[in-house]
Amino acid sequence: MSANVLKINNAINMVTPHVPSVTARLMSSIMEMSEEQQEALLAKLESNQSMERRRHPRKSFSTFVDYVYQGRTYKDFIQNISESGMFIYPPTPFSREQDITITFSCPTSQKHIWATGRIARFDNKGIGVEFDKSSNHEKGLFRSLLQEL
Repeated sequence: MSANVLKINNAINMVTPHVPSVTARLMSSIMEMSEEQQEALLAKLESNQSMERRRHPRKSFSTFVDYVYQGRTYKDFIQNISESGMFIYPPTPFSREQDITITFSCPTSQKHIWATGRIARFDNKGIGVEFDKSSNHEKGLFRSLLQEL
């Protein structure tokens, strides 16, 4: 352990004597990392937290999707889908908590699927859509689609 790390450990222990040793060790290890390593660790942690929040696992699914957002129609690609939502790669920025209407065809069965939802998240990779509570018929369509994937 380097002298700087020992100084950091001592400072952490002095300022936060009630912090469990695991936390202190984590903080010490993070302080030794380069900024690039810290960014990679943070991205991995955020990704894991995002996965834990999902009610249903997502499956890779690539097909065109038409959707209406704030009165305008768009055509983009679905990247993944689950019973409760999907991720779409859009060309323009959107706002969270806005309503969206989605329609697409399943490439294998040619079933036409229509759903409404809201934008749960948006970043530079696309938008996460959470479906509204749907009818048993719509849930059945999504389940059969997911079984086909």
